[in-house]
Amino acid sequence: MKGIDALIKLHKFELDEKQRVLKELETTRASIATAIEMLENEIVKEQGAARASETGYGYGPFAAASIKRRERLKLALNDATMQVDSARNLVTEAFGEFKKYEFTKASRDAETKKESDRRDRIALDELGAVAHVRKRRQ
Repeated sequence: MKGIDALIKLHKFELDEKQRVLKELETTRASIATAIEMLENEIVKEQGAARASETGYGYGPFAAASIKRRERLKLALNDATMQVDSARNLVTEAFGEFKKYEFTKASRDAETKKESDRRDRIALDELGAVAHVRKRRQ
């Protein structure tokens, strides 16, 4: 039984590690999405400021830089999304492996208990038969 316990512990550790990586990737993806949203808000704010003031000529370079930045962020978001999806698949596989070993241990434990109960029943039956024979002799 030590072997299966060691395998369960190993697979639990691997599952925990993959879940930690997944959480980090999801956090990264969320921060990129937040950066995109903040950039969009900044663009809208600058558009309003450019219309309202006479210094609207400075908006063009800002817009060009913002468009490039937005494209880089969107590429990073797509990359992060693919990494999250890949990590989720790895977590799912690791969870399946972990559960497989847990199920195997539970089956073995149930089988061991069943065999132990059978032996106890045989011993009790034997004790009962001996007691019955002694009672008849009296």
